[in-house]
Amino acid sequence: PMLQHLTDSRQLSRAWMETELFPLCDSLRNNMGVGKPLAGRALYGLFYEPSFLTRTSFERAMSLMGGQAQFTEDASQFFPVSTSSYVENTIKFLASLHFDVVVLRSNWPGAIAAAAGANALSVINGGSDFDHPTQALLDIYTLRRELGGVDGIRIAVVGRVDHRNVNALLMALTRYENVQVKLVPITGAVNPEVLEYCQDTGVTISQESSLTPFASELDAIYVNGAETALHTQLMLSRDLVNVKIDEELLQRLTPNCVILDPMPRSEPLITCNGDHRLAGYRQAENGLFVRMALLQLLMGSPGPQQTQLGDHAALGFDRIAPWPGK
Repeated sequence: PMLQHLTDSRQLSRAWMETELFPLCDSLRNNMGVGKPLAGRALYGLFYEPSFLTRTSFERAMSLMGGQAQFTEDASQFFPVSTSSYVENTIKFLASLHFDVVVLRSNWPGAIAAAAGANALSVINGGSDFDHPTQALLDIYTLRRELGGVDGIRIAVVGRVDHRNVNALLMALTRYENVQVKLVPITGAVNPEVLEYCQDTGVTISQESSLTPFASELDAIYVNGAETALHTQLMLSRDLVNVKIDEELLQRLTPNCVILDPMPRSEPLITCNGDHRLAGYRQAENGLFVRMALLQLLMGSPGPQQTQLGDHAALGFDRIAPWPGK
């Protein structure tokens, strides 16, 4: 395979995204159901925490491309994470069953690196304590489709800004020029290592308390809401929700501003429905094509514009230094 692992959003180069991955996404969209490039291939989803969109989109991607997918969402009952060697042994066990790729979701620090380090099969980070690179890919792909490009965008990130989705998005945005990010946190703060990385690579980031003063200047809003119903109740009980995407705010936005929602359960942050600027469902569909394309690049035949990867697209696990303390 031309790629081996996708473990870290810092691996994503603009050249690779725009000349290989995204054109293949478009080709798969336009030729959906044509051919089975992953026939005979097998994916295992090793999930240590529940997932709906990530798991379902990978499973659907494999099915549409002729491959097979099997999952567990309660992996700790069967493959407890306690040491890196245990993770490596689990990956080697899956390889012995002739799986070709594993999508691993775990909040245990070092689990993704340990899985890739086993060098037994391809590893995709399906969501770690710190990162979510396939989410970053689908978010960038959505921004390109909705806005025509990413250079120069002005985007507000609202909600849980300490979440892996936000880390991944911010790191991916560093591949583009003149990006301005306004953080409007409800809970948490952006990881300082991610913040420093983004600022060192030219992204302008500021923190605000409200969307209202600059709503008319925005090209996009990224709403990262509560992860669980319990978290939603906690936010409401503590009166933490001081920012809402409601009809009043929609009137302040430009007609072309796009609202991304990586977890389509962002109440009480989003209280309106039906507006064309709400792109959550289109975003989920884009995630299907991104994951189809990624799997084909990992395991299948080359895409329409695919070339051998060079230094411009460092997608090898060993080329990415770990984060301090990770």
